[in-house]
Amino acid sequence: MGRDRPVYDSYMHPVHGVVGFVGFVGELFLWGAAGAAAFHFARGLIRGAPSGGRLAGAVRAASVNAPRVAGTFGAYCAAFSAIEAAVSYARDSKDMWCSVSASAAIWGLHGMRRGGAPAVVGSALLGAAGILAVHGVAHWGMEWECRRAVADALLRLKQMMDRGEPTPVALAASRVAVPDAERPPVEMLFVKHE
Repeated sequence: MGRDRPVYDSYMHPVHGVVGFVGFVGELFLWGAAGAAAFHFARGLIRGAPSGGRLAGAVRAASVNAPRVAGTFGAYCAAFSAIEAAVSYARDSKDMWCSVSASAAIWGLHGMRRGGAPAVVGSALLGAAGILAVHGVAHWGMEWECRRAVADALLRLKQMMDRGEPTPVALAASRVAVPDAERPPVEMLFVKHE
């Protein structure tokens, strides 16, 4: 391959970096622990405990099952991040398709436990569709926030005009042909009030 050092020597997550990778896995571990504790606590209150020992049964169910589920969440997150980084490195790009392919691979590997190619394909498609839905909701949310920010800015501008205040006008730096010696080092966006 012609590399100076092996790839495994410096594992970088495409989004979170080296330290961020550990934090990302730890964060998902904590989310798994919190969700499992809440779920198994509620389940322990409802199921299988005698009427005098429901609270003790709920605490016991949460303390027994939460670490197991949290470890599973952390392991899946570590495998997902490793596959995502490998795909990102192979494609030499860091876009949503890296996480889509990583999610499909992880869910496909998880589907292997149920056996058979149909289970693998179905799980992989479910994983890809799930992460695409997450990316779609995130994109929709960012677009909604941008539209809201523009609407707020236009409303503030209209209120300034109604009060008779000077309105800000954006002036872009000119791009006329100027010799390099006379050209300012940084082009800036200036705002003036009329």
